Amino acid sequence: MSAKDNRQQLVDFINKKLFDPILKAKPDKLKEEDKKILEDIQRKTEDEKRKFNEVYTTAKEVKENYLDNVRSKPAAKLNDQLEKFKLPTMPQHKDEFLELCEKVGI
Repeated sequence: MSAKDNRQQLVDFINKKLFDPILKAKPDKLKEEDKKILEDIQRKTEDEKRKFNEVYTTAKEVKENYLDNVRSKPAAKLNDQLEKFKLPTMPQHKDEFLELCEKVGI
């Protein structure tokens, strides 16, 4: 498998398990304050998705940035908000992500 394919597998995993479920979340039944929080989360998620899909050009960059997001303090606050809305977080999928990294040799 090529390095490009390895990178794409990692990005596809992140999109499917994390970004897409967050972006598809519907704020319909939320209180106004929570709607604003979810919309802010979705804006941040769109930006992160763009970075993972367009900016990080190697599988190694994807892995490093995923792990940085797992450990960062700003991400910890975001993860708390995601959990409140019962949405996926990077730490929840870290082990599965690392298994995929190992499988593709990263």
